[in-house]
Amino acid sequence: MRPREPLSLNALLLIPALVLAALACVAVSARQVALAVAATLTLVLLPIIFRLWTRTWYRGLVLRGAGVFLVGMHVPLLLAGALASGRIGCAEGGCPKLYLQGVLVSPVVGALASVIYWLVGRPPV
Repeated sequence: MRPREPLSLNALLLIPALVLAALACVAVSARQVALAVAATLTLVLLPIIFRLWTRTWYRGLVLRGAGVFLVGMHVPLLLAGALASGRIGCAEGGCPKLYLQGVLVSPVVGALASVIYWLVGRPPV
């Protein structure tokens, strides 16, 4: 039987990152702006501090992380738009709440995508 490999620090940090993202999304749904902003800022700052202490940063990591943020941020917007346009009765503007929810959640999803990239990002070869 092979010995079990210890959990990596990346895997251990992904769990609190997912919890913080879920907390921020729930806070957005409950219209608790202060809690959503605090959870999102903690979601971004925690891995940055962790990465600064444990690894070296390579050139382009922050720029690529910002690009991943922009790509990840558009996923809830596109998903909310597709769900809103797919519902009957939304053609006349009957579903602005659904799209607004996607707009409010998009920075949280973008931050989570960037955090995951910064945690598992490898230098280019």
